Amino acid sequence: MGSKKVSLAALLTFIAIAIIVLYHNISPYITPSELLNTNNAYDVQVVGKMSDLRVRDNVTFFKLTDGKAEIEVIYRGKVQQYDSEVVVVGDWDNGTLYAEKILRKCHTEYTGG
Repeated sequence: MGSKKVSLAALLTFIAIAIIVLYHNISPYITPSELLNTNNAYDVQVVGKMSDLRVRDNVTFFKLTDGKAEIEVIYRGKVQQYDSEVVVVGDWDNGTLYAEKILRKCHTEYTGG
């Protein structure tokens, strides 16, 4: 009986470690490259760097890139250009990401911007 208890304990420990590792490696973020492979997506979180920032009538237009692909983003509001990575939360429709939130990386956490 003792070896069965040890085997069960080892199995449960292995499962617990596997769950923890998988949980920490699964990212809710996708890249512009990954997003380009979908037609429409809602409430997506896309990570990348901003470029080509333009503001017109309180609407901000910019490109978001992962270094491989670039997508157009439209955000109702003003935002400054960030050199660090940002996460853009919004809806992907007809090749444009309509942003609801733009979060910038600030040291160890994402903050609104």
